[in-house]
Amino acid sequence: MKKLEEIRECLIEMKNISSLMVDLAFSSVMYNSDDIADEVYLLEEKMDELTLRVKKLALKAAKNVDDPESLLSIIEMATINEQIGDSAYEIADIVLRNVEPHPIIRKIMHDVEEEIGRVKVNKGSILIGKSLKQLKLPTKVGVRLIAIKRDGKYIYNPSRDEVIREGDILIAVGSGIDRLRELSNEKGEEGELIEEE
Repeated sequence: MKKLEEIRECLIEMKNISSLMVDLAFSSVMYNSDDIADEVYLLEEKMDELTLRVKKLALKAAKNVDDPESLLSIIEMATINEQIGDSAYEIADIVLRNVEPHPIIRKIMHDVEEEIGRVKVNKGSILIGKSLKQLKLPTKVGVRLIAIKRDGKYIYNPSRDEVIREGDILIAVGSGIDRLRELSNEKGEEGELIEEE
């Protein structure tokens, strides 16, 4: 049934978004980053849209199934993912409201979290036009891309064949975030080409 396939796709996207929101929310507090907190805010709006869509699709699908109550678990799953997103937003809101977290909070997160960064690929970046397979970011730069935001949409866990474009927002985790910023030409300077093996 087409509606059930749409519901499945929405729930997968909600799972990916909620996971990304939690990572970004903690990082926004850890590094006191308004940019990362703003990304959580945008994702929260997307999560609300998806929740409403799933509920509408489930109601429409209920008309054509023998046991409409079986669809309640779908609505519950969407609601739980939305609640996770809401909680992540509340964490990021600490940064957006300029509330200074207690030092122990950053200490705890520093001990358990890798650095997560939001990096924009600007004109002149040597990353543009190269696939993740060519760039070998985990080994050469020390970061792993967990998502790419492109034209307002997210590509989660991008494949090795994904090609970086100008204007992409890279959501990356690892120790080489500063190096990734240099390569992305965030300051409008020419980057140094990564050597090919």
